[in-house]
Amino acid sequence: MRNRFLLFPLSLIFNLTLTHGQDKSLRLASIFSDHMVIQQGMHAPIWGYAKPGSMVTIDFAGFKTQARTDEKGKWMVKMPILNAGGPYNMTVTAEKTLTLQDVMVGEVWVASGQSNMEWTVGMGIGPDTEKEKAAAAHPGIRFFVVPRETAAAPLEDMAPGSWQTVSPESVTQLSAVAYFFARQLHQDKKVAVGIVSSSWGATSAQAWMSAEMLSTHPDFRERMATFDHDPAHWAETVRRNLENDRTRDSLANASINGLRMGVPLTGFGDTGWQTVDYPVDMDKAGRSGFWGISWFRHHVTLDADGKGMAGKLKIFLRAREARVYVNGIPIGTTGQVEKETEFSIPKGLLRAGDNIVCIRMYQHWGIGLVGSAVTTPVISYGARSREIPLTGSWRVNHDLEAALPQMQGFYNQPTVQFNGRIAPIIPYGIRGVIWYQGESNAGMPVQYRTLFPMLIQDWRMRWQQGIFPFLFVQLANFREKRDAPGEDLWAELREAQTLTLQQPATGMASAIDIGDALDIHPRNKLDVGRRLRLAAGKVAYGEDIVHAGPTFSGYTINGDTIQVRFTNVGSGLTIKNGEKLRGFALAGADKTFHWAEAILHGETIKVYKPGLSRPVTVRYAWESNPDGNLYNREGLPAIPFRTDGPASAFR
Repeated sequence: MRNRFLLFPLSLIFNLTLTHGQDKSLRLASIFSDHMVIQQGMHAPIWGYAKPGSMVTIDFAGFKTQARTDEKGKWMVKMPILNAGGPYNMTVTAEKTLTLQDVMVGEVWVASGQSNMEWTVGMGIGPDTEKEKAAAAHPGIRFFVVPRETAAAPLEDMAPGSWQTVSPESVTQLSAVAYFFARQLHQDKKVAVGIVSSSWGATSAQAWMSAEMLSTHPDFRERMATFDHDPAHWAETVRRNLENDRTRDSLANASINGLRMGVPLTGFGDTGWQTVDYPVDMDKAGRSGFWGISWFRHHVTLDADGKGMAGKLKIFLRAREARVYVNGIPIGTTGQVEKETEFSIPKGLLRAGDNIVCIRMYQHWGIGLVGSAVTTPVISYGARSREIPLTGSWRVNHDLEAALPQMQGFYNQPTVQFNGRIAPIIPYGIRGVIWYQGESNAGMPVQYRTLFPMLIQDWRMRWQQGIFPFLFVQLANFREKRDAPGEDLWAELREAQTLTLQQPATGMASAIDIGDALDIHPRNKLDVGRRLRLAAGKVAYGEDIVHAGPTFSGYTINGDTIQVRFTNVGSGLTIKNGEKLRGFALAGADKTFHWAEAILHGETIKVYKPGLSRPVTVRYAWESNPDGNLYNREGLPAIPFRTDGPASAFR
């Protein structure tokens, strides 16, 4: 399969595309503008449109290069091999002359994926957000953000865009991971760095693949055979979806059935409602993927000392909007929220005996959540801040309010991201790709083992710039920790990512220790960018560095102990904070896993479980939010693994 697609001709790729507009006067493709960065060390393509049969001349950095347009008015010039430098002006001449200013030659990377790559510096990157924004004055780093457009068939060009230099003002709208990666690379290499940024939250890998490649995957062959590639039909689908998105919020605000019925009041009867133990999420309530309005009620008993006291209510919420009431009185409203939130309770509102905490939750993204396994919601009051927990049973009702338009998901249909946001930038000269995605495929990890490598192969074949480096982020730790080891889809997705390292010129940056149990969007993008830079150093630039954490390479069973070997140990294995090793689990022939003891033994780890005399398999960090603390001395975490999975066959 690989050879078949590597031989896919460039002429056919172009013939599969659709043209934006019919203007035949001289113009460049939309990705070319002032401030752009051209990839050094290669014959970088420059292309555009002019009158059929005309000669186009490019004058840049002391070189003149020419090409003649074809019968459709397309032209492409391959630049001479250039060394890093600039700024230069580029003039493009045919029947008229175009001039691009402040053009640099340096390193160019495509940054793509879903929301963790799309997450901007301005959306928050932790306590140093404002400091990082203020310090972001880097004229040698330039970004081109691909316009947000989907398409049912590959676009030849896209809406007009522009390259922009990084400044305290511009950085707020730029990918945080890509920015920190570029900043480190710029500082290390002392050359201009260009990022072509094309990401979209909640997108799966299949949305970023071409129809031709996706049609060869057995899970998508039938679907792609009936996929409607008609641009007019797709435009109507997008219009209808966007209209539903626009009306959803207004419909939610207008729906006040619960208020009319007096749901927040103490006397309202909720005995017929569903009962769910804290923490209360839509999965536990039987409404996974629910988009709409839910009501939550919780009865809490206060002693006489709480009567009339001013207080606070503190609770973790994940919602598009949450309106919180105590004893029928609103005490606060959130916007989009995914954190522990504090509300003030006015004096005189609390009473002795039964009190009602009521929440009206509007959800149109992810899984709505009241509370979390790692925080305790409380009502606090009095000079000594007496705390009354709000755990236990909650009453839930999803059916009081009007039904809302459900998730549209047009942007996550197969191929539509590739068609609208990757095809138009091909074959811009690049060094490689950085990729942060996988959350949307976590429910199908076995499929991802083949799907993700096919995506990499697809892009390389279509760019026709050889086997360029493709670097990716392994999913961060997320969700609550488990009491006992077992099976886990997120762990399997990470394994699929690790397996992808068998593809040539690939590298992986682990984020297994810098995630957030309560937030699928961890704020520490700085270390993600740094670790991608380390991977680039090894894979793209041939640097002699430790670029990854300890990686499972084999094991030996010695009686009641399994001894595990690693590569990427750097200057040695170490235990974070000098504690005892955590995160290892063993199973015998019955395949029941137990947390195990582990001992650092040189460059290996000895794992055993008292009472388990014949261990058969070992796992490490095998859960959504693992508790492992094995590192190399360079500060990089060990990669999760299991010896009873497909990866073990390659050791």
